[in-house]
Amino acid sequence: MTKYTMDFKLSVIQHYLTGHSYHSTAKLFGIKCSIVQNWVRLYQTHGIDGIRTRTSKASYSPAFKHTAVLQLLAGKSMPTVATELNISSPSVLFQWLKAYQTHGIMGLHPKHKGKQSMLKTNKASQTSKPDEQKTHAELIAELQHLRMELDVLKKLEALERQQRKSKSSPIKSQ
Repeated sequence: MTKYTMDFKLSVIQHYLTGHSYHSTAKLFGIKCSIVQNWVRLYQTHGIDGIRTRTSKASYSPAFKHTAVLQLLAGKSMPTVATELNISSPSVLFQWLKAYQTHGIMGLHPKHKGKQSMLKTNKASQTSKPDEQKTHAELIAELQHLRMELDVLKKLEALERQQRKSKSSPIKSQ
């Protein structure tokens, strides 16, 4: 569900357009002044479609983002660029600008979201070298790994022994 209805947005815009200031309109409706400014700007530029609630999250191409960032770097304000390009919020532009300044054009490409899948390691490729060809550091690392593996197996065996022992011993009543 959206935070503000279309009727509410239109009421706010109409109140402002009747001669009231952004500040007084925001105070009357209990919202931030920047929200009023954004809605009025979108309404004046794109009409009712500018303030219409989007049914799905907008997806912008890297080329579109690059165009927007270049306009910002040319000196246009974020609200102006957001209005001209029909971007819902100037804060989106700030994120794009920050990504562009940090990572260049690659920062404007979509990032893969979600949990990364684990890569399956091939045991044969890990031990492909014969021991004679391995460096001293590789041999030490392998020895440490094998010792840890052995410790885990010993601990598991001890736990299983303890469970068997506790199951087989009768419960003593007092």
